[in-house]
Amino acid sequence: MVEENRQDGYWIEAFQVDNQTLIGLIGYGIKSGEIKFYPNPSTTTKPGNATLIQKLNSPVAMDQADITGDGMNDIIICFQYGNTTLDSDPDGGKIVWLENPGQNIDKKLWKMHYVGKSPAMHRLKVGHFTQKKRWEILGLPVIGKPHDLFSAVPILLFRQPDNLFNATEWPYEIINQQFFHIIHDAKQLNIDELDSLLIASSEGINWLYFNQNLTQWMIENIGDGEQKQQQINFYGSGGIDLGRVGNDSFAYMPAIEPIKCKH
Repeated sequence: MVEENRQDGYWIEAFQVDNQTLIGLIGYGIKSGEIKFYPNPSTTTKPGNATLIQKLNSPVAMDQADITGDGMNDIIICFQYGNTTLDSDPDGGKIVWLENPGQNIDKKLWKMHYVGKSPAMHRLKVGHFTQKKRWEILGLPVIGKPHDLFSAVPILLFRQPDNLFNATEWPYEIINQQFFHIIHDAKQLNIDELDSLLIASSEGINWLYFNQNLTQWMIENIGDGEQKQQQINFYGSGGIDLGRVGNDSFAYMPAIEPIKCKH
């Protein structure tokens, strides 16, 4: 048992503070907004004793990377989602990165650094999508704008700024704003030394990657998903992952049907 009697729950992810520490967990709920770190039970005398690292208004997705380069994993997270998918906050969808304090992980809240925003921000991935020198964040809202379920979704690419700690925001560009609708999930993979995404949306499963030779973003269809239920507005795919068989880490892609809710 990790924790009992939670008020709510939405996200849980394995998290390693640094390469010397045993893997723990990051968990939080949208309603409570408390981002907590659960240390590995073998590293504490108080199993289940979680550390509050930050409190945010309706946090949704997170990812992790050593943004500062100090050997400590930081957290990148989006929040201020809104009431529902349709009733998303027009001033929300904010992305911040939480700076790992290192030895003082349980002494104070992690410092927030602003990255940028787009309403209904629902998934994000951190990696090296177009180059390998600086961190990049791909931001994926679930819909294009509040109260418009069928609006095309903008995909934003944020690039690490020159002054990491004092930047007011990260520079960004919209890399696609025509193809995708209702993006519900994404899986990151690395091919030819660059990261890319498998995206689950109304269009099914598609592979989004940057072609270095053509210096442009490409979209390749993997599967159409469930396209026979368009009368209920949710079709295509709702989730995607990669499955391993033996030594083949790309043996298959499990996908789930589209969402049918208002979360």
